[in-house]
Amino acid sequence: MNWSAVEFATPLVLLAVVPAVGILASLFLQERPAAVVADAGPLAAASAATLRTRLRRLPDVIRAFAILLLILAAARPREGLAVTSLPEEGIDIVAVVDVSSSMSQSASAEETRLQAARRVLDDFAGTLEGDRLGLVAFQARALTLSPLTNDVDAIQRRIDGLGPGLIEDGTAIGLGITEGVSLLEDSQARSRVIVLLTDGENNAGEIEPFAAARVAQALGVRVYTIGFAGPGSQDVDVPALQEMADLTDGAYFDARTPEDLEEAYAEIGALERSRIGEREFIAWREYGPWLAFVAAGLVLGELLLRSTWLRRHP
Repeated sequence: MNWSAVEFATPLVLLAVVPAVGILASLFLQERPAAVVADAGPLAAASAATLRTRLRRLPDVIRAFAILLLILAAARPREGLAVTSLPEEGIDIVAVVDVSSSMSQSASAEETRLQAARRVLDDFAGTLEGDRLGLVAFQARALTLSPLTNDVDAIQRRIDGLGPGLIEDGTAIGLGITEGVSLLEDSQARSRVIVLLTDGENNAGEIEPFAAARVAQALGVRVYTIGFAGPGSQDVDVPALQEMADLTDGAYFDARTPEDLEEAYAEIGALERSRIGEREFIAWREYGPWLAFVAAGLVLGELLLRSTWLRRHP
């Protein structure tokens, strides 16, 4: 048995162990009334300890173990078996980046929002260690700049070329997510992710962002959303970005500075690496019925002892 794979399906039942032990202990420690006789010598000689008298409490001990085993059986201990249907290991990530004209505004004294996004994405690509990254840029339409690849140099060249002017201006968040989902549709990676970066709200495109997020959810693609605008800015539609992330089991990040943006991408990478390290069991070996069977055998043994060798009354 692999003990690290054993868990209780209904662990709250185990709370019954404490009162059960207390009740059984009180029964064992219960004082018996003493008989008062004038001359106990003959009685003491007649009541010399025998094997039968030494084992007179054995039925009570057997009953105690039977009760504890029944409680454990009700908690359903089970062992997780090997998973046979998991896809290949690794992460496939599509970076969906807003390159609308507003991304040319300052993010700090040294760089614009777009420059900060390029720098952080470039560093992020270098940390993937064999995982694949794709790149989608969007304004009023969405455009795939790179398919999924683990060629870091190639994807970094595409990232360095991110900028406005490739298509008409606007912010089509729904189309950006849809394009990212298309890249991931045939992926066999264990973790499939879209990281959406925007500094505004959806104002273009025929596909609404929430409808695109529902498609991602249906295909098992997680969407992480990052709102990247300056301090005090009200341009980002935070509720919509949060709702899309929540729907797909992702997360929303509020990035007000380039440092916030770096932390967001680092946390997303850590979250996804931790996900592919988790074990997921789809089949179990149940031990509860075996424990219940043993408990039933103990009860039968107790009844047999009480009615035969350890019978207390004729």
